[in-house]
Amino acid sequence: MSDKVRQQQLYQVLKQKYVGLGNEKTTKEEWLTNVNRDTYNSLQGHSASLEYITLGKRASSKRDTKVDLINKMCNDEKIRRNDGDNK
Repeated sequence: MSDKVRQQQLYQVLKQKYVGLGNEKTTKEEWLTNVNRDTYNSLQGHSASLEYITLGKRASSKRDTKVDLINKMCNDEKIRRNDGDNK
């Protein structure tokens, strides 16, 4: 029984630390939005990944690519809402 309590406490700590974990009431769309934001954040935060993306996109600079990823991260929810309205 103590293992179950310990796991629950650990889950609560992780849930407070990482908001994107969600809970049983988290919808699929919310979860996907969180995953996309986490991915964009990780890509723009790691220099090697950012350089790789910049080269792949043939962008002019890493700064431009970083700004583009940050904009995608911030505007992701607005894009999803607009797509839902058009259907």
